[in-house]
Amino acid sequence: MKKIAIVGGGPAGIYCALQLQACNNLEIHIFEKNTPLNTLLPTGGGRCNLTHFAQDIKELASNYPRGEKFLYSVFSNHFICDTLDFFKKIGIKTYMQNDLRYFPISNSAKDMRIKMLAALAKARIIKKKIKRLDELKDYNTIVLATGSKGGYNLACEAGHTIIKPKPALCGLKLSENSPKYPQGVVLKTEQGEILFTKDGISGPLIYKISSINARKDFPYEIEIPLINHEKLFEAVKESPKKSFGNVVSGFIPKSLAQVILKNYGKKCANISKTEILELVKITFNVVSTDNKGEIVTSGGVDLKEITNLCQSKINPKLFFCGEIMDIDGFCGGYNLQNCWSSAYCAAKGIRTYLF
Repeated sequence: MKKIAIVGGGPAGIYCALQLQACNNLEIHIFEKNTPLNTLLPTGGGRCNLTHFAQDIKELASNYPRGEKFLYSVFSNHFICDTLDFFKKIGIKTYMQNDLRYFPISNSAKDMRIKMLAALAKARIIKKKIKRLDELKDYNTIVLATGSKGGYNLACEAGHTIIKPKPALCGLKLSENSPKYPQGVVLKTEQGEILFTKDGISGPLIYKISSINARKDFPYEIEIPLINHEKLFEAVKESPKKSFGNVVSGFIPKSLAQVILKNYGKKCANISKTEILELVKITFNVVSTDNKGEIVTSGGVDLKEITNLCQSKINPKLFFCGEIMDIDGFCGGYNLQNCWSSAYCAAKGIRTYLF
């Protein structure tokens, strides 16, 4: 019997164990100090957005600000269809929403957790925190499947480089000198929705921007298209007696218009081209991230030190999967798809290494 140690009982670690247990001569131990698959429960608002439709590998990989090229080979080994087929085999049927996101038919992350754990017929979960790799010296291979500080420390112990972890998919705090935007108001733009919070901005578009800019130093500015100037020109022209503020409020929330317009009550007949063009975009001065949002970690084990089967180039008995690697994706099931695909590759790499 060959002994496999998987450090981390999250989505990547459990999926890796599920892929490995088809081999009869493997003894699989999963080390997890907390409740296994606990991090799966809040995903998709509790419904578990487990992946996202894409036409091909390149389209799917383009949704990862870090790790895009590395994922070409990972997704070629285990694509979206492979993930859905596997879940179907263990009793988890799925469906795709109109926005191309996939969910279990039960619409329950809790139900998905129960079924994944029930399918662990041959793997044993050990409630223990691994602090040093020496604790696992009796195992033939080790899988690091935890993106926490403990996982990074174990990777460092093996000689790996850690790209400094930073939060992504999170809200952003604005400069104290920013206008007092109306808290709780949603701004719909061509790029997506923005939610104004007590001291900053949040919402789907901001999560994406925070992810793209995760490695950027603070402070920085972001510019978002606000109003189509041609449509605003036309609206102003058609309503010369109306106040400029009332016309602008037809494009953005009134409470926001009252904050950003210095000439809210001015008649449209007296509005200049320059005043209209000032509303083409809205600029935000960002000073830090906050703790609101999906929040994933940008950073982790340097991909240059990992093979396309998620094996360490430094220590061949060591494998990685999930967020411990320097890979992170946008909202929409992309981070879970990285867990499923990289876990499959790690399992495939282990079988190749051992047999």
